[in-house]
Amino acid sequence: MLEKNEGETRVRRPLGLLPTPSEEFILRVTPQNSGSKHLVLGTEEIPPGGVIPRHKHLEQDEILLVQTGTAHVTLNDKEYDVHAGGTVFFPAQTWVGLRNIGNDNISLVFVFSAPGFEENMRCGSVPAGQTAPPINTDELKACACRI
Repeated sequence: MLEKNEGETRVRRPLGLLPTPSEEFILRVTPQNSGSKHLVLGTEEIPPGGVIPRHKHLEQDEILLVQTGTAHVTLNDKEYDVHAGGTVFFPAQTWVGLRNIGNDNISLVFVFSAPGFEENMRCGSVPAGQTAPPINTDELKACACRI
């Protein structure tokens, strides 16, 4: 049982001029912090203009539950606007991206079908309360190779 702000809060390491969707995210259900062997769940607040850059998950499907705000979502070559209460399904091996196109924060819940990608997220971040030094492209590539 976790309350709203409980879990493993992480701060992203900035990468040059690439956009950062938000500084913090919370990993709530993972093998490391809850013992789950099959799911990963986390939460994030993305400010207006925030972007999750185009990427793909090699092994895991992902579901985003948009609680508040309006997201412009890219799935391979298709684009959609998703509003509060909407759900987005990202199949594994699909190029995906998201941008907050509204005036309010996007509050979202992310769920991965299997553990793995959360290790990439940990690699590119630090625990809350620590200084988040910039990450370079070689370090980012090394993070991607860990999953």
